[in-house]
Formats: sequence, C-alpha cells, structure tokens
Amino acid sequence: MNSWLLASVILLILAVVILIVCMIAVIKPIKNTVTVLLSHADGIQKQMNGIQTQAMLLSATAEKMKYDIEYKKETVQGVVQSLKNTGEVLNQINDSSQALTSKVMQKAAEDPVRQAQVEQWTNTAMGFLKRNG
Repeated sequence: MNSWLLASVILLILAVVILIVCMIAVIKPIKNTVTVLLSHADGIQKQMNGIQTQAMLLSATAEKMKYDIEYKKETVQGVVQSLKNTGEVLNQINDSSQALTSKVMQKAAEDPVRQAQVEQWTNTAMGFLKRNG
C-alpha cells in the first residue's frame, strides 16, 4: 500500500476522532444548559398550573357573587313592590273607613233620637269624669 494513502487514512481517522471529541465538548455544556432550561420550564409550568387553578377559583367565586347579588336584587325589588302594594291597600282602607265614617255621621245627623242619645252619653261621661277627677 502506498504510504501517502496510509497517511491520508490516518489523518482522516485522526480528524474524525478530533471532530467527535469537539462535538462531545460542545454538546456536553449544551446538554447541561438544556437540562437547566427544561427544569425552569417545568417550574414555570407548575406555577402556571397554580395560577390557572387560582384563576378558576376566582372565576367561580365571582360567578357565585354575581348570582348572590342577582338574588338579593330580586329580593329587594320584591320587598319594594310589597311595600308599594301595602301602601295602596292602606290607602284603600283609609278611603273605605272615611266613607263609612261619613255615612255614620250623616245617619247620626239625620236622626234626632240618636243625637239625643249621643248628647246624653256625652253628658254622663263628662259628669263621671268631673266627679272622679
């Protein structure tokens, strides 16, 4: 075999070995860096999971508060409506009692016997009060 060919093969083998050693020297720090980046990515993912859980809980709480506020709003509106209805009923009762009182007063004014009875009872009550007072 030719010596030049042998030297070329040895140089080629030596170059391949040096290339492999250089690749290992470069890949090893990159591997460490990638490992550190992956561990940081896992930490960030865990934090994001925690944040996502808290956001879901906050959203659920906000939704509960929304329904609670809506329920209380409806309840207060019901109370206000009931008060309005109560006022209307009281006005009707007042009108009815005034009408009834007017009728009774009118009948009493038209009947002289009743007027005399009212006057007699009034005098009796006043006399009783004067004696005990």
